[in-house]
Amino acid sequence: MARFIPEIIPTDIVHDSERVVYEALRGLPTGFVVLHSFPWLRPMRDLVGEPLREGEADFVILHPMRGLLVLEVKGGKPELTGRTWSRGGKELRDPFDQARKSRYALLDAIEERTRKRVHRGMFAHGDVVVFPHARFSGTLPINSDPHILVDAPGLSMLPARVEEAFTAWARSETHLTPSQFTELLDALMPKLRLIRCAGAEVSAEYHRIVQITLDQRATLLGLLENERVLVEGTAGSGKTLLSLEFALTRADRGERVLLLCYNRHLSAWLQEQAKHDPRAHRAGALLEISTFHACARRLAQRARVDFDVPSTGEQAFWDEDVPLIMEQSLEVLRARGQAEAFDAIVVDEAQDFAPDWWVTIESLSRIGQAGRLYVFLDMKQSLRGVAKLPPVSLPVRFRLTTNCRNTKAIARSGAALASIDIRLLPGSPSGEAPAVRRAGTAVAEAGLVLSEVRQLLLQGIKPQQLALIGAASHAKGSLARHAEVDGIPLVDDAVDWRRGAGVLATTARAFKGLEADVVVVYGLSGFGALFTPTDLYVAWTRARHRLVLVCQSGEVRATVEAALFEAERSSGVAEAVNRGS
Repeated sequence: MARFIPEIIPTDIVHDSERVVYEALRGLPTGFVVLHSFPWLRPMRDLVGEPLREGEADFVILHPMRGLLVLEVKGGKPELTGRTWSRGGKELRDPFDQARKSRYALLDAIEERTRKRVHRGMFAHGDVVVFPHARFSGTLPINSDPHILVDAPGLSMLPARVEEAFTAWARSETHLTPSQFTELLDALMPKLRLIRCAGAEVSAEYHRIVQITLDQRATLLGLLENERVLVEGTAGSGKTLLSLEFALTRADRGERVLLLCYNRHLSAWLQEQAKHDPRAHRAGALLEISTFHACARRLAQRARVDFDVPSTGEQAFWDEDVPLIMEQSLEVLRARGQAEAFDAIVVDEAQDFAPDWWVTIESLSRIGQAGRLYVFLDMKQSLRGVAKLPPVSLPVRFRLTTNCRNTKAIARSGAALASIDIRLLPGSPSGEAPAVRRAGTAVAEAGLVLSEVRQLLLQGIKPQQLALIGAASHAKGSLARHAEVDGIPLVDDAVDWRRGAGVLATTARAFKGLEADVVVVYGLSGFGALFTPTDLYVAWTRARHRLVLVCQSGEVRATVEAALFEAERSSGVAEAVNRGS
């Protein structure tokens, strides 16, 4: 039997005309989906500012191999005189015109909500008018046809008449894949959830409180009772928010706190968040937020120790020479009685810290190796190839596994990509599966990225919600020749981006620890030293609500498609288990 939405008892249907049609449609075989009393609301015309018009389709019949059919039901004994329909002396709207308007309203909605991934050219679509209480006689109206009119004698054969109508309306064969048919159904019946999210009007304090989940709060309480702690968490589990929360709490207690991270964009974001927190204002100079390298440079300047970045061997300088410069600077400052000393040190994104840095970090503590040290990391996001735990004593360990950043679709596919297990918040939105756009060349790739950005902006996504993450920097990637999209600049500074100056064009390494509502990842062809599987995982998990991956053929595309296939498979298994329980 067909699937009816909603499933109701026929006797509960108020109008007898719709009740008898509902019962007749129950003869449709499995595979059909029947929507009863389906309301819609659309603009009068496809112009901005146009008033809305409302309507209701009595029945909408859907099938992946047939298409879409709207049934308009008119009870009693309607009559047509000239071009005017009436019943019992009262004028009626043209039922064929009503059915047609409902059909086109639904088609427009499907194309708009699927962004034309499912469009009217892919399936048959038409309408039928049913007169369950009357027998039609005379010449049919010009906007009708015997195949799309069912009167009382034909009601007993309604399933067959529906099949005839689909055939009559078909211009070509209909064959929607299961995923396309599901997307069509989701467009008409979206799963709507109202969730809390950060926006320009929401303060950083509110945003943080909303996102700290039960296991994070438990971790916070545990951290407060211990001197040296390692917190390991998956992408999106709230490590950065928790590290900032802990630093603020410690500083608010009168302790001098240093919060370190690896990349400057994350440092700038942490500083921005702290500015909105009253605890940071109370703490004043007690709280310092910096990257490791910026902290080293500041100390070198205070101590008047040379900090000259070489023109060659730059990476070795940052990894090996900088901690030695910092140690030398600290010794100079101690000799002057101007030593830097912190009561607590918090390190975020610690998987990117070189092993040699940790001795220097501990020397910043007021009591050295016995000082308070709180380390947050994700071994799956290490930029150093083989990830290693910090070579310091961290006897207490916590693990965060609940994703509280991404939609379920993005979180599951990201977990499949990294081959890890995660937990999802029960109330988190399902979201759209990450979309793959296939490009044959770098030029085609740039065109696809720009087209995607235009569509997102037209759909109301703001520039500060959208990040483009490339395998190379903006200046070296396929977007190098493009400085803007329809007048919206492409910017490479995350601070400018958050202020709304444009759409961010960055790399996975520069964007580590940060996030965006919508992420478009591009430059995806092969893995190498500058773009590794870890970089792909980092880029993937930066997206909160929507993720688009623009891929050329090659190893990366195969990896992306394998991850999406595994996520879809595991999601189906999980749903089957839930249904069984």
